[in-house]
Amino acid sequence: MSGILAPLKNWWESQRDRHLFLLGTITFISTSILLWSIVYFFFLGGAQDPDLEHLRNWTWAGLFVGFTILVFVAPEFIHYQGKWSFLMEVLQSTSRAELGRQRKEAEEAATLLGSVWSARLKSHYVEHGLAKGKAAKVNPEEKVPEDLIINWWGTEDSRLSRMIGAEVFREPWLNRSLGSVGFIVTILQFCNMAFGIARNAALERENTIIIWDWLNGETINSVPAPYFDDISGWIVLFISLFLLWASFPASGERPEPTVTETDEEE
Repeated sequence: MSGILAPLKNWWESQRDRHLFLLGTITFISTSILLWSIVYFFFLGGAQDPDLEHLRNWTWAGLFVGFTILVFVAPEFIHYQGKWSFLMEVLQSTSRAELGRQRKEAEEAATLLGSVWSARLKSHYVEHGLAKGKAAKVNPEEKVPEDLIINWWGTEDSRLSRMIGAEVFREPWLNRSLGSVGFIVTILQFCNMAFGIARNAALERENTIIIWDWLNGETINSVPAPYFDDISGWIVLFISLFLLWASFPASGERPEPTVTETDEEE
């Protein structure tokens, strides 16, 4: 058995810098499948509804596979995520005494997460005089897959906050909400245009909803998918894509507000 799994084990070890990202992605997908199964069976009545019978076998399979994967992967992801959270606190700390006390645990966490995190930790120690500045094998500025999500999740300097000067747009919770809405609407509208989410005369979800009619509260018209001629649908898609794009961190330094002489006197 070990011989059969050896290639998979070797590949997994070669992806050390991506373990957190891979575990998080697998956990997210498995959780989504599990949530869909719950909605399908308990809220949509998929076990008895003949209109949803074509999804029943796939949903049962997804429930079994998703639950099985979560049993093994979720605890490992939680472990990695805990180590990452601790390491982020260390990398944000400027207290030499605290850095010294947490050094062993921080180095173990960095080793678990991969060479890029070890290089970042080493660079942080060198900056605060706790280690000698030797040439690192890995550039601490090198990116890892989870950086994109990490930077988006905690940013207070999004592209949208640069466009709109109001301080409320620098709130991480608002930025996450706008980005999440943009992502969800983008997926739904693309599926609507490409595959259809409305029922046709045969009660099959293969029709594209005309967004303009839906927004006006008129009788909702739908046409067989794929359908890409609805201008209002493209507008919704572009707006949602813009919200998603604008929620990510802006590049460069944020311009400081100009202080006038009157402000200084006050």
